[in-house]
Amino acid sequence: MTLQEVKRLLRHGPWAWPGGYPLYLVCDDGGALCFTCARKEWRQVVSAHLRPWAQNAEIDQWRIATYDTNWEDPELQCEHCGKRIQSAYAEDEAVQAS
Repeated sequence: MTLQEVKRLLRHGPWAWPGGYPLYLVCDDGGALCFTCARKEWRQVVSAHLRPWAQNAEIDQWRIATYDTNWEDPELQCEHCGKRIQSAYAEDEAVQAS
């Protein structure tokens, strides 16, 4: 994703339209990132996108590659803050387990 696409996505918010399904960001290292952390750590995200040639774990964890919908993973967590990323269809299972 380009930096402009990331900015547009963050302005849009963590919900797909239509449908209202919960979205999360996928970084170059494969980690999941919540929208809250991407906004809080915006400088890290911008820095990673401005250095696309740099390949190391420090940068790859902030370079946003794409976004996805968490359909049924009740244990998907943000790699930065550790908070659970809401799922579209596994919410009933997560509530029963806690």
